[in-house]
Amino acid sequence: MIEDVLEEVYKEAQIIFKENRLDNIDATLKKDIDLLIDKIGSNKSIVSALATSLLKKIIDPKQDIRLHRTDFENGYSARSLDTKITSPFFKKYFPKYANKESSFLTLATRERIKWTIDDGNNLKTGTKISKNVS
Repeated sequence: MIEDVLEEVYKEAQIIFKENRLDNIDATLKKDIDLLIDKIGSNKSIVSALATSLLKKIIDPKQDIRLHRTDFENGYSARSLDTKITSPFFKKYFPKYANKESSFLTLATRERIKWTIDDGNNLKTGTKISKNVS
């Protein structure tokens, strides 16, 4: 089941953290993750949307996760996946950072913008995270 994928990844992350194997994570990736986590209070929808997109990539590796809407050619419904799977997961494990319904209802995530670097610069976020991420 799709729900189990997030649970498994979460358990694996806990083991990596507990065993202090964080040095195995690429430095650039760590920097980008730290940027998101440092701003999670004001950008929780971006973090949840990213988790939803990564979940989609895990369960459907051929999906272009930048196409987060069904009205994009070859797109998928990130909002449905987020509402059914990611948001309940965040409510269970990270209630402080969970959205009430879906992270895809915020201005930055609901826009009809393909998630590319160029289009990402048009996202309406308070801190312009997309411009700072490698």
